[in-house]
Amino acid sequence: MNELIDRFVLLNIYPGSVDEKYTQSGIYSANYKLAIIIALFIQAFRLGAEPFFFKQSTKADAQLIYARVMKFFVITCCSCFLLVVLFLDYWKYFMGNRHPEYWTGLKVVPVLLVAKIFLGIYYNLSVWYKLTNQNKIGAWITLGGVAVTLMINFLLVPTLGYMGCAIATFCCYGAMMISSYLLGQKYYPVPYEIGRIFSYIIFAVLLFLIHAFLLDYISSQILRFVLSVVLGITYLVSIVWLEKDEFRQIPVIGKFIS
Repeated sequence: MNELIDRFVLLNIYPGSVDEKYTQSGIYSANYKLAIIIALFIQAFRLGAEPFFFKQSTKADAQLIYARVMKFFVITCCSCFLLVVLFLDYWKYFMGNRHPEYWTGLKVVPVLLVAKIFLGIYYNLSVWYKLTNQNKIGAWITLGGVAVTLMINFLLVPTLGYMGCAIATFCCYGAMMISSYLLGQKYYPVPYEIGRIFSYIIFAVLLFLIHAFLLDYISSQILRFVLSVVLGITYLVSIVWLEKDEFRQIPVIGKFIS
């Protein structure tokens, strides 16, 4: 419901003709697909992470391991975020260059990508209710997400259209993430580096905003591409420098840093 109900709401409560409603839905669905990189990574992560989390649960430093996994998960997601948003000029062609009207909805892509990061963080956090046999609480958190999705869609879709759907997705997964973290710290405390994790997300979003601002003053495709590459490298170099102690433990990267 959290993934798909926004299309249903969009088709039923967006004001306008039937054609306008389907146009809104088509643009939103086409641009939603550009969040597939993070979605695929999260799905692959889930398949491997849950067995790993259960295997580590018997170790004395299990919570420290979970916190470390979370940090590098967010770093990877933020890298995927920048890979998409810094190169939207090229990703948009995957929607079909014969239908450039879809490109008007590219503004929802960054919002949906951050929402997917929140969802991925939620999946990381969900280890607490699985290890403590509190699965009912996990179900209530998800149902709470459905309530947020419905409420915000009904509030925003009539005026904002598909952008309201994107904001609802962002708020839904954000609410699920926050509630899971707060409850998790009560039942199964894990020392997540919250400040550092969200500073990485904010840094990635800030680089995207700088990129979007500068693009208004750059017409050359070559310079636009160079700008995207420079900002992407800026993020990666900054992360490696900030996490140099962690990266030194990786043989190839460790030699380069040293």
